[in-house]
Amino acid sequence: MESIQFKVEHSQEDDYEILNIYINDENLIEFIKRFEVQFQPNIAGGYEGLNINFITDICEHFSGELNENDLFKYGGKTQILGCNCGEPGCWPLLVKITVKDQHIIWSDFEQPHRSEESEGGFWNYSQVAPLEFNRKVYEEQLKSIERYRKPSKTQE
Repeated sequence: MESIQFKVEHSQEDDYEILNIYINDENLIEFIKRFEVQFQPNIAGGYEGLNINFITDICEHFSGELNENDLFKYGGKTQILGCNCGEPGCWPLLVKITVKDQHIIWSDFEQPHRSEESEGGFWNYSQVAPLEFNRKVYEEQLKSIERYRKPSKTQE
């Protein structure tokens, strides 16, 4: 089982807060870059955490329970990273999120701009093993981020 951390950090690209994800203490961007470098080294890992202001409900988002109008919903998959340009949907990394009684599983990673029909060539993520997380820890991490986003009573 993998460990996961969700951290709100300042964007290195612009003036906003992003949600970075760490798997076993490694930034998810670096984790996925090691895999993508085989396809196109000059753009591998060209991601940034999602702009926190664009995520309507963090717990819902990272449980894969997105409504049809959600900016980050892609046919049953959830966007977990975005382009380092900051534009939503420009260069998304997608994953299928499955919620079990005791675990949360991320599987079926995808870069939709490198599908089988893509002029840029197909990036096949089938060799990326599913990531399995302890559900209780995962949900506690999300709740702590959700609390971070809520205004304090003095700000209301």
